[in-house]
Amino acid sequence: MQFQSAIGTITYTDEGTGPPVLFLHALGRSASDWSTVTSHLAEDHRCIAIDFPGHGESEHTGNYSFTNMADSVLDLIAELDLGRFSIVAHSMGATIAWIVAPDLAARIDALVVEDTPVPTDRHTYPEAPAQPPQPVDYDWQVRRQVFAELNDPDPKWRQNVTGLAVPTLLVTGTADDQEMLETAALLTDARVVTIPVGHWIHQEATAEYLDTVRPFLAAN
Repeated sequence: MQFQSAIGTITYTDEGTGPPVLFLHALGRSASDWSTVTSHLAEDHRCIAIDFPGHGESEHTGNYSFTNMADSVLDLIAELDLGRFSIVAHSMGATIAWIVAPDLAARIDALVVEDTPVPTDRHTYPEAPAQPPQPVDYDWQVRRQVFAELNDPDPKWRQNVTGLAVPTLLVTGTADDQEMLETAALLTDARVVTIPVGHWIHQEATAEYLDTVRPFLAAN
């Protein structure tokens, strides 16, 4: 499915019936990255997964930022006329969730964030080369532009999340993940669950991920 936003053409998938859940994918992935999860959750949820600009079938504009990717989520919510909904997000998509959640808090039933704390200035991401070292199925300029932002994150992203009053499940792939614990401490209603398989939890441990996420969504 597609619609035209101010950013460009945005593609998304929409399956199942029940309370809406928005799925936000990682850098270099697409809505299809969530298919093993949504194929199960669509039994009792309306599962909506976006292709971010520069990814999947969405338009490759060459001009990317966390702000315009956040705007693509807001545009999708408006296009579908969603009232209340939950968000499930991973990696780059989780950073975008941290950006949009404070303004949408009154409408978010639950927030699930996979292995991605609120951005800090503690990390240095290497500058991506001008061209990918091997073919990729997304616009390489996304990586170059968002890595630059992550090296100098807007302090408002963290400030705005502080005190966020949305039921939040933080799923980490590493035991004693201090940054995820610090993120949980910023929020008013958050808990951390560890599934120790690394960064790609929903792919590496799908059944355990579903066993963790499904009851959390159902309870909220």
